[in-house]
Amino acid sequence: MTSLLDVPEVSECAKEPWDPKIELLFREARRRQRQRRIRRTFAVAAVVAITLAAIGFGMSSVGSSATKSPATPPVITSHDAAVLTCSGTTVVRPQSLVITCADANTLLKATHWTSWGAGGATGTATFAMNLCTPYCAASPITYFPHSSVSLSAPISSRHGSYFSRLVVRYRQGSAIKTFAFSWREGTSR
Repeated sequence: MTSLLDVPEVSECAKEPWDPKIELLFREARRRQRQRRIRRTFAVAAVVAITLAAIGFGMSSVGSSATKSPATPPVITSHDAAVLTCSGTTVVRPQSLVITCADANTLLKATHWTSWGAGGATGTATFAMNLCTPYCAASPITYFPHSSVSLSAPISSRHGSYFSRLVVRYRQGSAIKTFAFSWREGTSR
């Protein structure tokens, strides 16, 4: 009696004659597959790099005067107080400003400053806030145009003189509401 181990197995390749054209086709297929992998890797790397650059640009311009208007230059003078941005720098007369840096759920956009001095600043802006209904992650940002903004209580710090208090009055439906925020040295926003 013979077992299966005693019978030599004949492979499919040994049964038919070897064709060099098939081998060339397999090599070409492997080469093309490697090229596709390389292209995909570079495409993914490019998308990641562009995304990170956009995020970095957005984070560096958020809270600062990204668009400089000749009527309201963001130049800090020795007698003016400034606003502390999320990046720890100070700006004067920012057109946009992220107020709550940790989640960016509260910000000012399209701000027009009517007065700016060492003691305080006033203006109007589109106030944007996440109302967190039903909860913050599912809630979109709500915009309140024509909101009044005031900055006050300048303090001196290693960043220079900056306003430590912000008050925004905005209309939600028929009600006028107030949002107040304070910056303090050494606290993260």
